[in-house]
Amino acid sequence: MARQLLFDFDGEPSAFDLTRHGREKLHGRKRKVVVDDEGRPCQRALLTEDGATLIPPGGAAELYLDAAFDVVEKGDRQAVDAAGRALEPVPSTLGVAQRLVGPVSAQRLLDHVTPVVYQLDPASLGPRLQAGLAEGGVYESRFSYVDGWDAQALFLVQNDTGVYALVGRPTGFDWVRRATPPPAEDEADLFEDDLDFGML
Repeated sequence: MARQLLFDFDGEPSAFDLTRHGREKLHGRKRKVVVDDEGRPCQRALLTEDGATLIPPGGAAELYLDAAFDVVEKGDRQAVDAAGRALEPVPSTLGVAQRLVGPVSAQRLLDHVTPVVYQLDPASLGPRLQAGLAEGGVYESRFSYVDGWDAQALFLVQNDTGVYALVGRPTGFDWVRRATPPPAEDEADLFEDDLDFGML
C-alpha cells in the first residue's frame, strides 16, 4: 500500500492518498517522432566536438567531480549551506503525521512558487479541517516526498473538484507595487502647458 499524507490539526488526525496532478492529466500529451525517409524512428546521438566520434544513446553519463576532477560517488556527496556547514538530512514526511496550521492567508500561499500539485483522496478527514477547507481556508504544513536535505512548504486547499496539496518554495522576492498612487482624474497635469509643439 502506498504511503499517505498524514496530518495532525489541533489533535484531529487526517489521512490522504495522493496522486501527482500534472499537465498530462489536464491536457494529455503529444510526442513528436522524427523518422527517416522510410518512416523508421530516428534515435538521438551526440557528436564529439572534434566531429570524429558519434555517441549513441546511453553512451554518455553524468559524473560528479570534486575540485581535483576526481569522480565522487553520489552517496558520498554532502549537502552544505551557504556558509559551508553540513546540512542535516530531512526524512520523508510520507506516512509520518505532520502538524497542520491554519487557516493561513492567501498571501502566504502566493509568496511561494508551487511547481508540484497533488490531488488528494481523503481516507479520513477531521471534522474541523473538513469544515475549514469547505469554507475556502488554506492550511500549511511541511513536505518531503523522499529523504533529502530540505523540506518544502505544503498548502492544503479545496475547490469544487476536490482537495489538493500545493508544494513549493518561497519566491524570495516581494510583489511589485506602485510607489505613489496615480493622480486623481480631476487633478490638473502640472506639465500640461510646459511644451508647445506649435513653437517648433
